[in-house]
Amino acid sequence: MLQASSLVGALVSFSCIALTCCKPKEELNYEAVLSLPPDDRTSSLSSLAEELTARAELLGLPARVRTTERSARLLEVQLYGTDRDDALARLERLCVSGTISIRAIHDRSAYITDIASKDPSRLPSDHQILLYDAQGKEGPKRQKLAVSRAEILNNSHVKSALATRDGDNMVHISLTSNGLSRIRSATEKMQKGRSRLAIIYDERIISAPVVAEELWTPVTLEGFNSFEHAESLATSLNKPLSSNLLIESLIPLAPLAK
Repeated sequence: MLQASSLVGALVSFSCIALTCCKPKEELNYEAVLSLPPDDRTSSLSSLAEELTARAELLGLPARVRTTERSARLLEVQLYGTDRDDALARLERLCVSGTISIRAIHDRSAYITDIASKDPSRLPSDHQILLYDAQGKEGPKRQKLAVSRAEILNNSHVKSALATRDGDNMVHISLTSNGLSRIRSATEKMQKGRSRLAIIYDERIISAPVVAEELWTPVTLEGFNSFEHAESLATSLNKPLSSNLLIESLIPLAPLAK
């Protein structure tokens, strides 16, 4: 039988464990309305609601997604935010399309971009000029790169993705067998130590690494502003949405009466 002092100690210990395990509940205090793009006539809202719910669970974001009787093209999402900007940032993480594209950079990119700036007609038709904010010792330095229009890899070649905090915030991508074959075939033809790849995320070059050797392993993406940014991309690759949703509105919910 426990003595009084032992019983008090046990109760205090139990209380501490309970308090440690319980986190403050994040009440859903904002409501957003999402819509299908005007040209999307086939997507299922019920399927999209399930996809968004799965994403929210993967990201650890408190959210409730439901269809609405107001329209066959609208979804309602209730979520938590410390303020409107925070709620909007969480909503964007939830809805991000997360498109990636890996393409080759022309080996004579500097020359091509220079002559194209003087005479745009001299830019090869199978290339385009994209801007890249390269990180240098003295801060970002904007470069113009001549990038192939042909994709080596895109979202269809992704098997799974994982965001990590090691070093710079990174996303490690496991490729399908077709993806591995494509990246290996492309890089074996490149000039090692000179040729570069453009890693494009949502139409922005986030990295332009030099190809040091033939690639046939999972791809690592870096250049994200935060771990949350990297995690959003990884989640969008693991749980893709069947349609790109548009944010129509975001308003605070009225507090529940107590």
